[in-house]
Amino acid sequence: MKKAIVRLSPDQKLIDMWLHGRPLSTQSEYRRDIKCFLEFTEKPLPEQKLEDLQRYAVMLQTKNLKERTIKRKINTIKSLFSFAAKLQYIRFNVAAALRLPKTEYTIAPRILPQREILKLINAAQSPRDTAILKLLYATGMRVSELCGLNWEDFIERDDGQIQVSILGKGGKRRIVLVPDSAWVAVESLGRGEGAVFLSSKAKRCDRTTIHRIIKAAAVKSGINPKISAHWLRHANASHALSRGASIALVKETLGHSSIAITDVYVHANPNDSTGNYLGI
Repeated sequence: MKKAIVRLSPDQKLIDMWLHGRPLSTQSEYRRDIKCFLEFTEKPLPEQKLEDLQRYAVMLQTKNLKERTIKRKINTIKSLFSFAAKLQYIRFNVAAALRLPKTEYTIAPRILPQREILKLINAAQSPRDTAILKLLYATGMRVSELCGLNWEDFIERDDGQIQVSILGKGGKRRIVLVPDSAWVAVESLGRGEGAVFLSSKAKRCDRTTIHRIIKAAAVKSGINPKISAHWLRHANASHALSRGASIALVKETLGHSSIAITDVYVHANPNDSTGNYLGI
């Protein structure tokens, strides 16, 4: 039997072009956001008006969503409309006038002291889990970057240090040195080929697996149960800066697109304050 030909709508073709080259995890998240938007408005993109986008924004605010989640969803819509306007798929970029909700500065509560990070690592339930937690903290890589690691991404340099090639956002690679303690934990798993971290089903670990590992260690260690993999990334940046690492080095290690993004860690954990100069 011949397979039925699936004809994409013009909107879907545009969305596919807009998503081209983005990481698969990002594509999946953005597709969900766009699907939710289009199902709400029940209009193709060229027929959308500013009022439609504003109604959608109001609807999001009635849901039990975090402000940063709402901001991300709206930013997704604005990005798609900007792309559509550049290709002249729509006459006007009506999303340009859509205002983003103000979000509270919330990164500081997510930066755990090093003693709690070490408690988390020590509470890991297996050598694999220990290696995952140590590597996340030691390199500051994103959970999607860790899940995508292959053994060939680790290379021993002439000076004996180990470096790892990390595939980051937008398909950009960066090289990060791996501290000895983290590499010993990783290498103890037994070097092989393909994926470094495998699930119990001998498949490459995914976000869900990593999330469960971190939650289990958090419960066992008694630290903040809200912790996620990204908190280890926050800790890497904040602790490195407080110990003298340059902001430029932290930017390159974490794969930030600009110093402005990295700068939030300086503001979240300042080394000085005017109160120290008041003599009280």
